[in-house]
Amino acid sequence: MRRRVLFEVVAHKTEIVVLSLSGEKRGYVVIGIPEEQFRELNAKFPPQSPFAGQNPKVNEAIKDGISDEEADHIRRHLNLQRSTKLKFTFEGIAQHLVDEAKRKPSFVLNGKSFWVFRLS
Repeated sequence: MRRRVLFEVVAHKTEIVVLSLSGEKRGYVVIGIPEEQFRELNAKFPPQSPFAGQNPKVNEAIKDGISDEEADHIRRHLNLQRSTKLKFTFEGIAQHLVDEAKRKPSFVLNGKSFWVFRLS
């Protein structure tokens, strides 16, 4: 019997900090995107020079592309009320490295995988 695949293989992951509008840190979310979406973003935002590595605008596009429905799921996983307004930002070096072979995503939506981490 074949198992049904619930999500695509993740080609790229980025960690985003979840803040309240007042700036209080509420948690973290690691967003994994599939290969096709990653290729599209790299084509739209090519590296700034041959040795510069990935363009930071790729991660910004992923952050800016969080839909209202995805934000609702993030709120739920952080045990926040639906009316809680959120800001998403980057903090520099990622704190939550995710191995998708060992840890299943908190949820999968719109082809993206989301691992949500509450603050202790």
